[in-house]
Amino acid sequence: MARAPNILLFLTDDHGAWATGCYGNREVRSPAMDAIAAEGARFAHCFTPCPVSSPARACVMTGRTPSQVGVHDWLLDSDPEIAKTVPKGGWLGAETTLPMLLQSAGYRCGLSGKWHIGADEQAPAGFDWYFGLPGRQGGHRGPHEYALNGERVTLDGVKTDIITDYALRFLDEAPAGRPFFLNVGWIATHSPYLDHEEDLVESYANCVFEDIPPYVPHPWHKNEGMASSNRGTGKRASEADCRIRYRNYYAAVTEMDRNIVRLLDALRAQGRLDDTVVVYTADHGCSLGHQGFWGKGNSTRPLNMYETSLRVPLMLRYPKAVPAGTTVTHCVDHYDTFRALCDFAGVDAEGKKARACAGESWRALAEGKDVPGWREARYGEYGDLRMIRTPEYKLVRRFPNGPDDLFDLRKDPNETVNLAHDPAHAATRAKLLTDLEGWYAKHEDPAKSGLRVKELPKHNTHAEAWRDGLREAAGLQIY
Repeated sequence: MARAPNILLFLTDDHGAWATGCYGNREVRSPAMDAIAAEGARFAHCFTPCPVSSPARACVMTGRTPSQVGVHDWLLDSDPEIAKTVPKGGWLGAETTLPMLLQSAGYRCGLSGKWHIGADEQAPAGFDWYFGLPGRQGGHRGPHEYALNGERVTLDGVKTDIITDYALRFLDEAPAGRPFFLNVGWIATHSPYLDHEEDLVESYANCVFEDIPPYVPHPWHKNEGMASSNRGTGKRASEADCRIRYRNYYAAVTEMDRNIVRLLDALRAQGRLDDTVVVYTADHGCSLGHQGFWGKGNSTRPLNMYETSLRVPLMLRYPKAVPAGTTVTHCVDHYDTFRALCDFAGVDAEGKKARACAGESWRALAEGKDVPGWREARYGEYGDLRMIRTPEYKLVRRFPNGPDDLFDLRKDPNETVNLAHDPAHAATRAKLLTDLEGWYAKHEDPAKSGLRVKELPKHNTHAEAWRDGLREAAGLQIY
């Protein structure tokens, strides 16, 4: 019987699909990411189920919805309101996670970088080895305190490089006769969009940034003053400040890309590269002024589900099963990625507890096979907001009283014309709403649902602090 493949999962932070060469960006340099896609498969339409970090990561790690696991907003252990509302057993204490399933199947599991689903001080359940970011993740370089297998260590340098250094340590220690699972969680493309390596930032000095539209503030934009010296002032970001952010964001992509090379070269030198399923994706998308806001789903009031917040890169390399140059045009999401990684490892995604998972494995799609009846509709949520997206339309329902969005994605891909109250689209809206409600009837736990508004614990109310500008004015890290 053939040994299960190794799995290397890059789960990065705030990296929008648009900011990758193989997704059509004409100026960002991402040769290693592009090579993964060229030597394997690229998914043209991959979405996050929630456009903010902690619930999105929980979707990848459990294959279940925020309304099944009870994580609806970003989590910061050092926040007293969060600390006192931690469920018994931790935020995923009642869940069977991907590393737990793989560990039970004989994998040695390691995490280097961001976890952000609570208890970042210690190795999350299922991980044999852990190098993480306790407390606030902070900026992108300089002295910072990390957690190495439960012990605090202070290190100075570029965080992307340091996270890679420790990922390489895990690979060096991984026994040759046992499959490994390594989750690498870089934060380089997360705000603040400053202080990346000077050589990389300078290399983008002459870019015109043609893949970023001119910044015209959205009526709901929350963080117009987040750029450089305007941060926290509420003043409109200047063109110069925008360019600083653009250059640093592109530099962050290239910074991660060249660290991919370090890890793949190490696997190649060990003779394990072609025995490893290499997957690159991100927790959610990111807007650099696209559609008039900076950030993601929590960067507007009301919260949003725009395409730039939802679309993430997804590419993989595994030459033993995935033909080079494969492009998958079906819609997929993080629920499907959880299922696919279980599929490659040969483990039962739902486990002995017979948990109700939300997705389907995209493995056959990556292998170039036809999958009749593949579900193209994607579903998402953020607190009391829910969404259904088909290739034709997107309905965003903000419970209980709106405002709601309905966009015709084929005629209006930039989502500029809201048809939610257009009588000509009433039947479409009604059909989508019925489908949305039917899907969540199967994929929510009433005790953990994002719609139990009166019962939401404090960790779901970061938006209230944001609304008053308190976090931004105080210069607090935005997750």
